[in-house]
Formats: sequence, structure tokens, C-alpha cells
Amino acid sequence: MATSNYDNSVNYEATESQKECCAVIAMREAVESLALREKIPYEEALLRFTSSRAYEALFDFDTEIWKEGSDYLLNLYDYCNSKKTA
Repeated sequence: MATSNYDNSVNYEATESQKECCAVIAMREAVESLALREKIPYEEALLRFTSSRAYEALFDFDTEIWKEGSDYLLNLYDYCNSKKTA
């Protein structure tokens, strides 16, 4: 019986390195959006983001947030920050 490419991809498990790469890409895009939105330098936005619970969750690969896009990540960052002040 022939196996399709789809069948092979269903059981695919990403490596830690691949998860980290996806997380970093999403983080860079979210930080860039944060910098533009807040009109702050990228470096400041990066420091803010890396000090957040969203950053911690992103690199806790069990949460699978690394699979999400930068918009989701920025919304998570905003949500985490609103909980700090609420």
C-alpha cells in the first residue's frame, strides 16, 4: 500500500530546534509590530516583550504557542500586560 505525503505529515513531530526557530520568527514579528505601534525603538520593544509572561509561554513548547502567528503573540502580550495592571 502506498503512503501519501499527507499521511507522513500527520504524524510529524517538530524538533526542539524547529520549535525554537518558529518561536523566534513569531517573536521578532510581534516585537516589530509592538515597536511600530508604541513608536519605540525595536530594542526597547524587545526588552519589554522578553520581560513578559507571553515570552515565557512562547518558549515553553508544551503550550504550543510557537505554532501561532505574530498577531496572536502580540495579543497574548497585551493580555498578559493588562492582567498586571488590572
